[in-house]
Amino acid sequence: MFHTSTKFIKKIKYIQLFILIIIIAVITYFMNNSYNKALEKSTDKLNERIINYYFEILEHTSEKFLKDTNNHFIAKVTGDKDTRQKLEETLYLIRVSAVKNLFVITKDTDKQYYFLLDSETDSQKHSEIFEPFSPESDIWDICYKTQKAQIYKHHNNKNLWVSVAYPLVENNTTIALFAIDLSYTLDTNMQMSLKNFKTLFLGLMGISISWFVFLYISTLYFRKKYYEGYIDPLTEVYNRRYLNDILLKHLSRSYQLYMIDIDHFKKVNDTYGHDAGDYILKKVAKRIKNLMREDDIFIRFGGEEFLVYTSDLDATQSKIFAERLRKVVEEKPIIHKSISCHISISIGINPYAKNIYDFQEMLKYADNALYQAKSAGRNCVKVYKAMNH
Repeated sequence: MFHTSTKFIKKIKYIQLFILIIIIAVITYFMNNSYNKALEKSTDKLNERIINYYFEILEHTSEKFLKDTNNHFIAKVTGDKDTRQKLEETLYLIRVSAVKNLFVITKDTDKQYYFLLDSETDSQKHSEIFEPFSPESDIWDICYKTQKAQIYKHHNNKNLWVSVAYPLVENNTTIALFAIDLSYTLDTNMQMSLKNFKTLFLGLMGISISWFVFLYISTLYFRKKYYEGYIDPLTEVYNRRYLNDILLKHLSRSYQLYMIDIDHFKKVNDTYGHDAGDYILKKVAKRIKNLMREDDIFIRFGGEEFLVYTSDLDATQSKIFAERLRKVVEEKPIIHKSISCHISISIGINPYAKNIYDFQEMLKYADNALYQAKSAGRNCVKVYKAMNH
């Protein structure tokens, strides 16, 4: 029923928010791990694409060089200065900012490498033809032997990131190697971009989680404020507004109403004062509330009068329940400061209420039964006698 859910909502504590945050944190942790793995995989693929891009450039360049030299590449480069200058200009044109060095090397019969072409335009840095080349790794020998492009990743090098060796093959024989040194800044810029993207991702995730938590807290707050409007501030049970706004719209097919009145409450107020009266109201309400079932509704009807709503009880069960309420109130005196006060209640029951009838009429029958209980000397339970039930 609806009132059951309202009780549940009232019991929501911020521990639930804490648990929710823990769950979000765990989800975020796994999402971050998944993202890092995906980022690492994407980085590897991006690196592969960059290197393959330069492989393609060198493949097209090697085809052009062999065509321009009529498959006499070594002879043309070493014997014709104009051809050598033209080919170096071509290297210079394909050398982009990410390329630190771009040159062509070969090796002699003694297996010593030396330069054939260099794209460097600075005369102080330009390597002249036949100038020795000292390899840092064996990728050059492997490339020469296998006629397959090779890469070498530099470690702890603040200038170079990757070196690429690409074979220049003439008549099924490796005659020279293209060499590209990719700048360290290419890798750092790429890593910085990916890092910035990750920061953006985590930032958006953090904002989303913060916004979700904010909405959750706001929902709790407004729900709390909303349902506080249905709670009597003194006794902390439902008030008449709850009866009119909610209970009347969600009545069971058959239900029971109990009108309860604190006996001689005006005399208590006049004798002990309103502070003591308020304290007694709270204690009586608490004792009755402790006997309520999950689906029962306990309402402060006004002053010292209370209304209890139950369902699924017959007349006999209703009277037994009412007697329990009466006894729990009178069994112990209520002590407030130096005052010890024995309190009793009178209860009138309408156990035959149905939602097809007017609620006010059903309530009137319970109120009439309460009047009978008071007339009978109070501190007792009276049941409305229906003619046709």
